[in-house]
Amino acid sequence: MKPIGVGELLEYTKKLYQSDYILRKVCVRGEVAEVTTAHSGHVYFTIKDRDARLNCVLFRDDAERLSSPLQTGFDIEVIGRLDIYAPAGRLQFLAKEIEFSGEGALYKLFLQRRDLLEREGLFDMDKKKPLPENIRTVGVVTSTAGAAQHDFLEVARKRNPAVSVLLSPTRVQGKDAGAEIAAAFLRLDQRDDVDVIVLTRGGGSMEDLFCFNDEALIRTLAQRVHPVVSAVGHEVDTTLSDFVADLRAATPTHAAELIVEDRDLILQRARAYLLRIERLAEGRIDRMRAESDALRHRLEHIVSPAAVENKKLHIARLKERMTGEVAYALGLRREGLKNLRRSLDPRRMDRYIAEERGGFSAHRKALSVALRSSCLRERKHLDLMQTRIGVLGRQRTGPRVYVGGRVADSAAQLRLGDRLTIAFRDGSVAAEITEIERNDDEL
Repeated sequence: MKPIGVGELLEYTKKLYQSDYILRKVCVRGEVAEVTTAHSGHVYFTIKDRDARLNCVLFRDDAERLSSPLQTGFDIEVIGRLDIYAPAGRLQFLAKEIEFSGEGALYKLFLQRRDLLEREGLFDMDKKKPLPENIRTVGVVTSTAGAAQHDFLEVARKRNPAVSVLLSPTRVQGKDAGAEIAAAFLRLDQRDDVDVIVLTRGGGSMEDLFCFNDEALIRTLAQRVHPVVSAVGHEVDTTLSDFVADLRAATPTHAAELIVEDRDLILQRARAYLLRIERLAEGRIDRMRAESDALRHRLEHIVSPAAVENKKLHIARLKERMTGEVAYALGLRREGLKNLRRSLDPRRMDRYIAEERGGFSAHRKALSVALRSSCLRERKHLDLMQTRIGVLGRQRTGPRVYVGGRVADSAAQLRLGDRLTIAFRDGSVAAEITEIERNDDEL
């Protein structure tokens, strides 16, 4: 037998796969075991069943057409062909199309509902309600047959026995479980004595938990009155109730820890508050005591017996001083009245009037003489002035010329066309200038 190379053998085997009618396009069903996405965008994954494992490749162009990403544990149906990767000597399946089945189909439906409700704004952060500070009553929606109820009640009782828990029982998996959960929730949400409501159940498969993705349930939770905490499954599990709830807890135990405050912490905080109040009260009392002592000391200083005696002595001195000053002022007033009375004596008044009358007669005679003398002097002065005026009037030789009411004593003050008034001793004439001659020496 003639030997052949490894590459020749693999190439021959590859041609056999490509020429086989069935192997050129085959559909394989399996569970996703491993998934790796390369930087190039190609997806390398492994599918398995109970008997075997098969390496698969989904090239970038085909991977971009996937409705949802591959995840470990999904049941899928892969359409493609067998191939041999010669450099590694590995048999692989070249995938062209992938269809989800089982949990893969559920996950696809989960994504579709999530996107729809998110677009409608049911998961918006501004619709979240804060948990109340002092929670007294907690409503719990869960199954009475599951471990979630026991875990929640046990932790809540240990943390604070004073917190009441109202249970609204319901099925938490199976057909129509979503509608039953919504009805159980409404029974609690319509009460006035509930502070917060918890939706909870233990872990399970995606199919077991899928009732918490029910669209009608999510819309009911979105119309809630009370705050809602979602504690469905384990930490790795995610349901739409987690998105719409005001707070998500990883487990039922975690939900109890978030909602029910530890009694020891409450007592510790209460003791701290009491201690602070005591310190504030003590400080206030100390300040009031100091103010009271200061006021008492001030009052004692103001109204002490010695201070009262000093005030009395001061008042007595003031009284004595005022009495002396008043007596002195009255004495001066009496002396003034005596002098006034003496000055108003009738005999002295007659003598005073007689003296004043004699002085008045003498003044009147002197004034009469002075007036006659003054009149004579003024008459003589007036006669002298009249004589001078007459002499000056007789000595005037020429008339007086007026232009516009002003006296003109020079030809330089006149213009051609001016109207003149010439005053003589015995009358006046009107004239108009038609010609002006000036002396050469007057230029």
